[in-house]
Amino acid sequence: MKEFTLTAIYEAVCQCHDSSFEEKLQCLSNNNCPKFSDKELITIYFWGKAQQLPTRKAIYRLVKQTMLDTFPDLPSYQAFCRRLNWLAPAFQALTEIWQEHLVAKTGDSHAYVVDSCPIILARGRRSGHGKVARELCSQCYNSARQEWYYGMKLHVFGKLQSGKLPNPCSMNITPASVYDLRAAKQIMLDNQPIHDGVLYADKAYIDSKWSQTLQTNHHIQLLTPRKKRINEVSMSRDAYSSFVSGKRQPIESFFHWINAVTGIQHASHIRSAAGLLFHVFSSLALVLLMFDS
Repeated sequence: MKEFTLTAIYEAVCQCHDSSFEEKLQCLSNNNCPKFSDKELITIYFWGKAQQLPTRKAIYRLVKQTMLDTFPDLPSYQAFCRRLNWLAPAFQALTEIWQEHLVAKTGDSHAYVVDSCPIILARGRRSGHGKVARELCSQCYNSARQEWYYGMKLHVFGKLQSGKLPNPCSMNITPASVYDLRAAKQIMLDNQPIHDGVLYADKAYIDSKWSQTLQTNHHIQLLTPRKKRINEVSMSRDAYSSFVSGKRQPIESFFHWINAVTGIQHASHIRSAAGLLFHVFSSLALVLLMFDS
């Protein structure tokens, strides 16, 4: 999709005929043919976010002020927000479907990268008092930011592409306290998103048994920066560690881009589990839609 016009977005949503998506739409309303359809709702939300509108209220106001001729049956703002939250399963289905399509179109590169980024509902002193979506979230220490936070993690396996952002082979969410290595092992066990190549990762993924499993079962060589040894006074940035870190840099750019486009890491405004699931999966679906352009 070269341009994010309303028509182009609506066509992309309507072209998704997968039953897992259609079923999530049909069960969310009192009838199967509401005047303002779920696909129209998804379309204007994607369009608004693509215009860098920061909130649902800003999207709703712009549509109401400028597009009532196109959407004469636009519901009230309260119904607009309520229906978006109900559509979280539909956004999740879109994420899974569009990710499969994107992986199928990926080239022959066999260089991969894995990492995670935080989705933060509360940070610092407030992180110990988080109450929203306790079944989905937990408290964790973020060593990169040197702070505690309450929320989730987004885990991504990406396929490296020359001069481009990594192509996401698998994107999964976990409570924040789930270790990166544990999440990566589970993703590989459930989805097997990568095979036959080299996987670049940071020190959090160092594990000799997992490295051997990747080599034996998936023909993947795991490369991580060198860990400082016990009693080692100092460790200069050796060429090998610099090489691995350089290969990992695109995944950092990928997370930065996702956050710039969707604000996925900033979730302090969320007040319910349904709202959190909508925030996460609508962000991931939008990213995949834009990534496919």
